[in-house]
Amino acid sequence: MNPQFVRVVETLYESTFEPGQLEVFLEEMAELTDSAAAGIYCCDDNTRHSGFVSSIGISAGELTAREREAGFHREVGRHMSPPPRSGSITYTQDLLPGKRLHRERLFSHFLQPQGLEQAGCLYVEHGGHHTVTASFMRKTGRGKYREQDKALFSKVMPHLQRSFRLKRHTAGLPLGLSSAWELMDMLSYGVILFNSRQEVIYLNPQAERIVADNDGVVLNTRYLGACRSGESQQLRNLLRATIASTIDPAVPLGGGDLLVSRPSGKRAYSVMIHPLTPSVFSDDQCPAAAVILQDPEQASEAPLARMRSLYDLTTAESRVANEIMQGHSLEICAQNLGHSVSTSRNLLKRVFAKTETGRQNELVSLLLRSPLGLQSAQT
Repeated sequence: MNPQFVRVVETLYESTFEPGQLEVFLEEMAELTDSAAAGIYCCDDNTRHSGFVSSIGISAGELTAREREAGFHREVGRHMSPPPRSGSITYTQDLLPGKRLHRERLFSHFLQPQGLEQAGCLYVEHGGHHTVTASFMRKTGRGKYREQDKALFSKVMPHLQRSFRLKRHTAGLPLGLSSAWELMDMLSYGVILFNSRQEVIYLNPQAERIVADNDGVVLNTRYLGACRSGESQQLRNLLRATIASTIDPAVPLGGGDLLVSRPSGKRAYSVMIHPLTPSVFSDDQCPAAAVILQDPEQASEAPLARMRSLYDLTTAESRVANEIMQGHSLEICAQNLGHSVSTSRNLLKRVFAKTETGRQNELVSLLLRSPLGLQSAQT
């Protein structure tokens, strides 16, 4: 088997779990077929989201803008007989031979402005409520796609279809089956995931606690807000804009940070809203944005057994280290542990030696950056 083809197929399947590899696949195919540009286009009729999700040669945003202006896929489909279906491959040189192509809108508004002339369109999936295509385009003057190019496109088509079916399958995995969700359950700060419809699909235990406290953050299945109306509007607007940026390739990925006040008078929650890598397919269980909640009032208490294991501390030393980690002075530490300040000081010196730190702020910084903040069933 041709080693170049094997490499292309391997890259394609790697893109199932590493989205960046999709561009590498397009680059490798473009090199083999003398294409100057290529892109993966997705359209979902349910959500009315459409656009190029990956491209080379021309940005996905520019291709999406051209698609919306010229209706490239609509125009190609209009000339196809029979109409396109999953597995169809068509070429502008065959649909519109000779100078006929130059009289068409798909040429004047889509191809020509980019210095392109011929295009091949692979209908990876077409029918039902969604369409996925892979389009490859040649520069003006480079001629038509050759028979060997067409043979390569035909050969790679079944692998494209399997790869995208696998993408769809993995995008819809139940949350409980993913180790990523298990890891988020261990975090010391709150995490809330929203899908593209701004619906909550996951809360980790810390987020559940913050919401249950009803002290500033308001949440239901279709609403994220705050007790103060101004902050609530800011939250909703930021979440809406962040999710929108993951849907439209022409819009730069959004996100942002803000503080949410607490009626109790405690220090405000720190909130970060972050976009997540868009899925090729819209899915109710596919996260589009993450909301990170940090409670400055939460004690940074570490599991003593893990602290002893990590730094070879005694039980007494780990208790002192834990008190310091929570921001307590030596006096408070001694009071909480029921011994003298001098005993706490001596224990702290031994902790410094074992952790290779020399000051309390260095020790706190070390412990906070360590895995001790992760919650575990073993603790």
